[in-house]
Order: sequence, then C-alpha cells, then structure tokens
Amino acid sequence: MQRLFQVVILGLAVIAGSAQASDTGGGFFIAGGVGGVTCPNFVSVMERARLDGIGSAAYANETQGFTMYLLGFETGYNMAEPHTYDVFPNESTAYPLLNWVENWCRVHPTAHFGEAVVALAKHSYPMRQQIQPAEPAASNTSPKPVR
Repeated sequence: MQRLFQVVILGLAVIAGSAQASDTGGGFFIAGGVGGVTCPNFVSVMERARLDGIGSAAYANETQGFTMYLLGFETGYNMAEPHTYDVFPNESTAYPLLNWVENWCRVHPTAHFGEAVVALAKHSYPMRQQIQPAEPAASNTSPKPVR
C-alpha cells in the first residue's frame, strides 16, 4: 500500500510539473479524465450540484471527480514548484476553488477543466504559502507533510 501511495504521489508530481512546463509556444498537453471535461460541461455539473445543496452527499457525489483532480493537482504542484508549501493556502474546502474555476470557465467556454485548474494555480501563485507553518492551526486537519 505504501508503494502504491508513492507511485500516485510521483505521478501527481509529474503531472503538476508538466503543467508548469510548456513547449516553446507556451502550450502543454492536458490528459484525459475530468481534466479533459469541457468548461460548459463542468459549469453544468456545478449548477446541478449546487441545487443538491453545498456540502450534501449528492453535491459531493456530483463534484467528487473534479474535487479529487483539483486536490491532486494541488499536491503535485506543491511538491514540484520551488518555494511552495501550499499554492491554495487560504482555502480549507474545495468549494471556493471549484467556484473560482467555474467562474473562469464561464468566461472561457472553449477551454477544459484542466486548463481552468492551471489558470487557478497561476492566479494563486503570488499568494501561495512559501514555507511550512511552525505549528499547524488547531482547526487544520491536513496530514503532516511527507519529508
């Protein structure tokens, strides 16, 4: 099980690292899964999920794939980007992040969910947490960082 965890984390780091890298024209490939979902489809899922009630089991079920992609991207980005402890330090739940991505997608209807997540990381980068806090806050339930 530990080996599987290491392989998954390595894969996420590679994906996130390649999101920062690009070809000479600034383009990069976004693989399949929910990263390849078109923005209009993602917006539709968010609208449906919101009707179920934010925080409800139905909401979680509707948004789970997007949430896992986003949080996996965050982990990989944090591991791959120098001087970055947390690229999204002010959000304790995925909803504000998904909401930002949804709004970006409304403005960029020809884009895909994965592109919107990259845009979120670029937007959030200047506000990232660069070093690990001395002592995690009592309300922080995040796991201890791997060293």
